[in-house]
Amino acid sequence: MSKRYLIEYLDDLVLFIQKIKEKQENDTFSYYKKIFSYLKAANSNLQAVYEGYITEALNNDEFAKLQSVFLHSARIKMLPEGSSGYDHCDRLWGLLDLLACDDFDNVYRILPEGLSLSTNGYSMYIHGTNILLCLLYNSENATAYPADKIIDKAEKFAISKKALWERSVISCLLGILQCDVSKISDSLQQVCDGFTKTNAAKYMKMQCQNAYGLMMLAKHFLSEEKFAQIIYPECKNFSKNYMSWLLEQDELSKDLCVTYDSPMEELNEILKKQIAITCIHQPYLNSANPYLSAKDKKAYYMDFEKMLAEFIQ
Repeated sequence: MSKRYLIEYLDDLVLFIQKIKEKQENDTFSYYKKIFSYLKAANSNLQAVYEGYITEALNNDEFAKLQSVFLHSARIKMLPEGSSGYDHCDRLWGLLDLLACDDFDNVYRILPEGLSLSTNGYSMYIHGTNILLCLLYNSENATAYPADKIIDKAEKFAISKKALWERSVISCLLGILQCDVSKISDSLQQVCDGFTKTNAAKYMKMQCQNAYGLMMLAKHFLSEEKFAQIIYPECKNFSKNYMSWLLEQDELSKDLCVTYDSPMEELNEILKKQIAITCIHQPYLNSANPYLSAKDKKAYYMDFEKMLAEFIQ
């Protein structure tokens, strides 16, 4: 079944690429922008393919195959194209999913040094992003971000009436920041439980990819002794065996679950390139629009145009 859906997906993609090449022959930027937009939208068309591969991988303990599914899906989501209306918090969910299958170095490209605190976006994303900025750039010798204020606001969110998955992700990130193993363990269980109740696609709910990502974050920031004390979640969407396999890998493979042939073979390399470095801008800072508030004018947004231009050069 998954093979038939994969063939249909690849055939449709070939037709789309040929059509775009004819229209955008001398405009490389517009060509890649349309291709990346198509790939992001088509991720949903690969649901049946992903579901089949995930089932096969888990049934046969083929964890490299499972990683390749996670990687393909996450890499497509992280392509520099979009218009969310958010600042850098737009990439939080994608970042956590990526950590379940890719190298940690990409975190520093997704949240590069010098970014301001996130203020423009979905509340869960804002809290999670700001906690991550503290984890990445605050130290005993330097305080780049006001951790106390960030923690206070995030803790209030974690006990709010928001969805369980959202609150649990923030609670887990707080646990990592505070080196609280008990909070991490409890939150991870709730992350997996809560994710089954989200509106995510079926293939995503089959495995809570962001839970693995949170574990990899904990591994990076906690001591070996503390990390070893984390209790794995008991949930169908979390494979303890995959987690153990992931931790044993000295270097993670860049193999993708989908291989692209001519005339789209370049996609194989594009999806293996380093993640585009996040860029943000203030497009309305000097706007004379009377309907924009002072806050609106100062707001930051993802600068996908700049990111795309740098990514394809």
